[in-house]
Amino acid sequence: MRRPRDKRSWDEYELVSKLRSKERFIQDMESFGDVRVALIYPNSYEVGSASLSTHVLLKKFNEVGSVRAERFFYSRGFSKYYSFDSLTPLDEFRIWSFSVHYELDLLNVFDILNRFSIPLKKEERNSFHPVVVIGGAMTYFSNAMLSEVGDVVHKGDLSEGFLDCLSSVDHRMSREEIVATMTTKRVEPAFSNSLGESVFISPDSVFGDRYLIEIGRGCYRKCKFCVAGHRFGRPRFRGLKDTIELMDSVSPITKRFGLVAATVTDYPNIDEVAEHCIEKGYELSVSSLRLDSLSNTLLKALRLSKQSSFTIAPEGGSQRMRDAFAKGISDRDILKALELGRENGFRRVKMYYIFGAAFEDSEDRREIVKTAKKALGMGYTNVILSLNPLIPKPGTPFEGMPMEPIGNLRKYGRVIRSELALEGIKIDFESLRESQLQFALANIDKESSGELLGYVERGIDPTPILNKYAEEVNSKRKEWNKHGKEEYSGR
Repeated sequence: MRRPRDKRSWDEYELVSKLRSKERFIQDMESFGDVRVALIYPNSYEVGSASLSTHVLLKKFNEVGSVRAERFFYSRGFSKYYSFDSLTPLDEFRIWSFSVHYELDLLNVFDILNRFSIPLKKEERNSFHPVVVIGGAMTYFSNAMLSEVGDVVHKGDLSEGFLDCLSSVDHRMSREEIVATMTTKRVEPAFSNSLGESVFISPDSVFGDRYLIEIGRGCYRKCKFCVAGHRFGRPRFRGLKDTIELMDSVSPITKRFGLVAATVTDYPNIDEVAEHCIEKGYELSVSSLRLDSLSNTLLKALRLSKQSSFTIAPEGGSQRMRDAFAKGISDRDILKALELGRENGFRRVKMYYIFGAAFEDSEDRREIVKTAKKALGMGYTNVILSLNPLIPKPGTPFEGMPMEPIGNLRKYGRVIRSELALEGIKIDFESLRESQLQFALANIDKESSGELLGYVERGIDPTPILNKYAEEVNSKRKEWNKHGKEEYSGR
């Protein structure tokens, strides 16, 4: 292993060493394989260490006897990229496996490849370049860009078939042989019933040193804006006995647990898990709550876990919008959820809304204002609204819709802010600029992908190009503008 020879590299080496020293591994990850695989999460350590994909891949890859897989995370300040497992520089690894879950993380993938002078287009790489493998949530619904970059793109869940291909790789193979060995003819995403859990815990994770347990994957709700219900496969759940035994086995190390699922409250045994946490004194947090499925038991467990706030997602401001989204939530459900929160001692509530759909009007947005004021009137001292513009995604019923122009979205936001300039109310708007970039990257086609990669490779800022592409996509969806509003208006 090469040691740092300059101050910048040494500082990077020290930072990675410091973060690694604070980790506590739940499972032994020793591996001595000859096929060296870099598991790259193209976002910060704080985000990547909280993603169960990092944990599952580290465990499953290293269970392949011939493989030695190690973790890497993205930082704009990194240049060498040292492994979080052995401090080995990234360029000593033969296979670079990127786990891409968010559209904007693609820009970080490009940055890493550019820093090591690796062509962004797969067909331009030679035998000395690493094999670039891409997996992750984006592969379920958007593959035009990924297929241009990845020598191998594995769609969907990590599958036994993919692991079998990986086990067939020999470290003496040429680059071309490795690509051929790892490439399958699968067209549709793979779905697995194997659910993940933490391999290590870290105080520097966005969830702190919580042990994460995936209790469910997939979603049967079919909300029209959400990829999970349409592309992530049928719902599958971890058994209650397995969940409780896992908690108890880890409790000597930590008593802080986080439950992960598309919708945690859809887990059939959520109240039993909550009761177990109350009985054992475990601290519990959850990734998502369906407001019409809340129970006193779950909210009590969260309150006893020292949580001062809870989060619900009405999504649509008005009943018309919620019906258009196929959310299946009524005004009465929202009111009941807020009442349950107060009954269990919560004084702070966070509510997620989607705004700016092309078929939305000012009356729909006014209902957001009314609900926030109603929460204040019920005794909540802090009401936090998280407002996110609708980003039509491939693989959903909204995939042919345009995204509302940023100018309009800014105007809508200003009106909402002016009407909620009240003590106790805070409004967080998702970055509109980043939202438009997400829209462009999610919907980009093969031809535009190649053009974009060419610009990025030459060091040109991709933002203006993606903004232009978003405008072009919207202009091609004029037919929806003429007829779509009638379909979704509910009037």
